[in-house]
Amino acid sequence: MRRLLFLALAAPVLAGEARAEDPAWVAAATAHLPKTLVAGRVLRVGELGQTALIAVFPAGADDPGTPGSAFAPGQVLEVTLAPEGDARKVVSATVRPRTPKDPAGDDPFAEDQAEILAGLAKQKAEPGVEPCHIRAWSIDKSRKGLAVRAAPSATAKVVGTLAPPRHTPESGQGEDDSWHVEFEITGYKDGWFRIRNATPPGAPYDDPPPRSYPKTYKGAGWIPADKAGGAYANTQMPVMRLHQAPSVDAKDIPPGDDAADPSGNLPIDGTLERLYACSANWALTKSRDGKRGWWRGICSNQVTNCS
Repeated sequence: MRRLLFLALAAPVLAGEARAEDPAWVAAATAHLPKTLVAGRVLRVGELGQTALIAVFPAGADDPGTPGSAFAPGQVLEVTLAPEGDARKVVSATVRPRTPKDPAGDDPFAEDQAEILAGLAKQKAEPGVEPCHIRAWSIDKSRKGLAVRAAPSATAKVVGTLAPPRHTPESGQGEDDSWHVEFEITGYKDGWFRIRNATPPGAPYDDPPPRSYPKTYKGAGWIPADKAGGAYANTQMPVMRLHQAPSVDAKDIPPGDDAADPSGNLPIDGTLERLYACSANWALTKSRDGKRGWWRGICSNQVTNCS
C-alpha cells in the first residue's frame, strides 16, 4: 500500500471563501508541505469551499542534476477546509498519488499530450534513459565538427560526426549568420542527449552544403546536452511561461522584465539560451533572463519562430 503523508493543520485563511486565486488560502494549505515537494496549480475547489485539490511536484524537478519526468504519475495535496467566522481554516491536508479520476486542469491539448506520452512509453525502455520527443540544432563551433558517441559518455566510441556550422549568403537569417546541423532528440541521460536523423547545415532551407563539405552523421548516438540549442515552440500551454516541473499543472515562473512580453508571459522568439534535459516533449531550459524551468515544445527552425 502506498504511504500517504497526512498533515494536521489549523491555519485560518483571510478570504471569506476558499478560491483558487486566493494566495492566502494557497499559502495556508501548502506551507506545511515537506521540503521535498513544491505546490503547483489548484486543480479543484469544491462547490461549497469545503475541499480542494492542489497538484504537487518534486522540489528538484527544475534542477539539471535531478530533472523531473513527464511520465511520473504525480501527486496531489487533498485539503479539507472549515468555516471560521467570515473566513475558513485549513483543517487537514493529505499528500497522495494523483489518479486518472482527479481533475486534468485546463490544458486544451490534454488528449494530444496523453497520446504523446503513451506512444513514447511503448518504446523499448533503456535503463536510465528518459524518452524525449523534441528537435534541436548543434551549437558546437568546432571546425572539426561534433563527435556523436555510442553511449552517453565522453569515453564512449565515436560513431559519427555532425558537420560544423556553415556560413552562406542565405544563412544570414540565422541568429549567428551560420547554418547548424538539426536533429531529433529521442532521449536524455546524465547530461547527454540521444539524437538521430541529423540534417546537414542548410539542407532543410534549400541551401545544402557542397559535396566537399564535411559529412553529417545521420544515425543514432549521443552528444553532450550543452552542445544542443533550439527555440521555444508555441504548444498552447495554458500559461506561456517556464514551469517548475514538466507539467502544465506545475508552478509557472514569471519571466524577468528583460524577457517578458506585455502580458507578462515568455515570448518564444530568441529567449531560449540553454537546454539542460528533456522528458517527452518537454525540455528543461534557461531563458534569456537567466531563469530555469520546463517548456513544452522545442523546435529547430533556424529561419522563423515555431508558432
